[in-house]
Amino acid sequence: MVGLLLILLIAGEGFSLDVLDRCEVKYKRCAFDCVQEFPLDKEKRGGCLTRCKFNKGLCKAKEGAEKTINSIKKFLEGFSKEGK
Repeated sequence: MVGLLLILLIAGEGFSLDVLDRCEVKYKRCAFDCVQEFPLDKEKRGGCLTRCKFNKGLCKAKEGAEKTINSIKKFLEGFSKEGK
């Protein structure tokens, strides 16, 4: 199902990688796996879902840090250029 969704998104006109939130996709896959692995055990499923949420938070933090670093690099490149 996820594979089909990815194919449709890639094949679509005007596809942008920004449209696809990788952290959210990973979270939904993880949550689905938790439900499949622990269908009758609410406590285990709850722990599994909490792990998924934690990993999503780490993923978002990493993406945010990477964007910030790239912005700072671009700023410093522009700042260090001599005026013409």
